[in-house]
Amino acid sequence: MVQQVPLNIKFKTCLKMCIQRLRYAQEKQQALAKQDRRELAQLLSNGKEQKAHYRVESLINDDVHLELLEIMELYCELLHARVNILSGIENEMDLISNHTDDGINEACRSIVYTTLYIPEAKELNQFKDLLTYKFGPDFTKVIIEDQIGVPEKILKKCSPKLPSQDLVIMYMKEIAKTYEVPYSKLSDDEEEEQERGEYGENGAGRPIVAIENDDEHTEDADHPITIRKPRQNSENLEKGFNISNDIKKDIKVIRKKETNDDDLEQLKKRFAALRR
Repeated sequence: MVQQVPLNIKFKTCLKMCIQRLRYAQEKQQALAKQDRRELAQLLSNGKEQKAHYRVESLINDDVHLELLEIMELYCELLHARVNILSGIENEMDLISNHTDDGINEACRSIVYTTLYIPEAKELNQFKDLLTYKFGPDFTKVIIEDQIGVPEKILKKCSPKLPSQDLVIMYMKEIAKTYEVPYSKLSDDEEEEQERGEYGENGAGRPIVAIENDDEHTEDADHPITIRKPRQNSENLEKGFNISNDIKKDIKVIRKKETNDDDLEQLKKRFAALRR
């Protein structure tokens, strides 16, 4: 007689596969986004701003999808850590009544709904099938058709709209400043900052240095304090990196430049993901 695999083992194995697939999808998306930004910078350099404008709209929606992948990975991590609790839930009523505060209800419903919008992670469909087996076909049906219990942030990221003009301009400004290419919407102060360069005379001797979130920087005698700028995405790009006027003169902002070494690291990560 063939012994049936316990449901909690199936959940745990499937969730681990989902996490690995989502991480690989993020790395691939990030590599493509980096290439797109370079092409956009080239368009700006050639004076083709209108064409770059249309390309940025697509880039923004790609960033929104990347944010969705990141959220799904967090949901899968949560369920993987609490897989025994998930396996012990008796029915949908128990899920709603007793597992809203611990995030299990929200995570399950979000994953079921996003299977329609993340085709690159087919493992999510396998997890949805396991939930259907546990809670019944009506559970997944009402989530997909009526969006019952799906958080608003997930619904928005699954149905991206045409980005606002302000957001498009903010993206193009960031690309222009990062790659040091001309852009007509840059203000006089922004152009002056761009021309001065990131390591100009005004940057020397300041006690505080602000760097990108994932960049590495070793403190020195001139800059003993390091501030990591928050990671930018489609939601916080418009807000920028605000520094109080009282201390702005004492802060040196370093914008990370992309190099070929970054491409090599991305490639290594992708191969590592494939070997898992």
